[in-house]
Amino acid sequence: MQKILGLFRGSLIEPWLPQTPDISNYQRHRNRFVVCVLWGTLLYIAAVVLISQLGFDIEIESRRLLTVFSLTSIFGIVVALLTLRFTGRQILALNLFITTLSLGLLHIVLNTGGIYSPMVPCAIIMPALATLSISTRAGIIWSVIILVFSTAFYIAAKAGIVFANAIAPETAILAEFVGIFTATAFIIFITVYYDISTRRLRALFENEHSKFIHLANHDSLTGLANRRYFINEIERAIFDASINNTSFCVLYFDLNDFKNINDTLGHHCGDIILMEFAKRLRAQSRATDIVARLGGDEFSMLLRGLGDSEVIKTKISSYSEALAKPLTLENINYQISASIGYAIYPKHGKDYENLLKVADYKMYSVKRSNNSSPAYSS
Repeated sequence: MQKILGLFRGSLIEPWLPQTPDISNYQRHRNRFVVCVLWGTLLYIAAVVLISQLGFDIEIESRRLLTVFSLTSIFGIVVALLTLRFTGRQILALNLFITTLSLGLLHIVLNTGGIYSPMVPCAIIMPALATLSISTRAGIIWSVIILVFSTAFYIAAKAGIVFANAIAPETAILAEFVGIFTATAFIIFITVYYDISTRRLRALFENEHSKFIHLANHDSLTGLANRRYFINEIERAIFDASINNTSFCVLYFDLNDFKNINDTLGHHCGDIILMEFAKRLRAQSRATDIVARLGGDEFSMLLRGLGDSEVIKTKISSYSEALAKPLTLENINYQISASIGYAIYPKHGKDYENLLKVADYKMYSVKRSNNSSPAYSS
């Protein structure tokens, strides 16, 4: 079934879509809906013609009406497909299709009894199709058009005007069934396909929305939380800790000798270092920890449930060891290291500003007292 649908889509739908490079996914889905409706109508008309020719003994005049309607509808379908393919004007293509379909139906109604025609129920297809495929406004306009013609046929019938009826009495019941079946089947088809398309669009929207939320809250280079998201997490941790009377810790990292690497090896090497640094921090973090890049070469971590200074210092030592493995950049062994400061809630502050300020101050104190050799060597 999937192969059949894939073949149908690849051979009948995609070739008729407008080849516009900057088209949105939403518009592309809408265009596919239009093409499917057009092809679905064409296949249905072909089936009706085939069945009527092979399965039923229909009088010549009825066959002629069916032929005229089929040719008119096929002409409208082809014009609509070409309009969509070469202009990309979806609404124009649909209105051309609905117009030719309406003209073909009007021709049948005029020759099968007017207001008494068994094809009258098919008129509901036009506003339903316009509503689902164009807009509510288009549906109202086509409803008004159908209402005007229906009123005209009603007035004509009341005035005693008799329309020709090419349908023989013995096939009248069949014609009524075909009219009702056609209207029902067409509405079911466009409604089901519209529902499927809407679900796909909703899933696409939710996926794009999730990507947008992720990009808005995470650093594009390292994939870590960004400053705004990290501050929100600190405020959430403050709220939880204040209720549960617990503590947490904020760590502040600043890479050592990073500016020199950027200046000597270039920013592309600096980006590699930042990504590797972020990777190693994530590897050492717990599921409840939040790792963030605050900007440049400054990183931070939120460690929930940690409030003991000695335990935190042990943690800092483990981070330093994990970062110590050399990284080879353009035949140079770079020794990743960072100055690390910390702040404990509520000991060092009761809001995110003070906590980050204390952690930042402690970090710079470590950096000033660090008299180690350069972080990279040949």
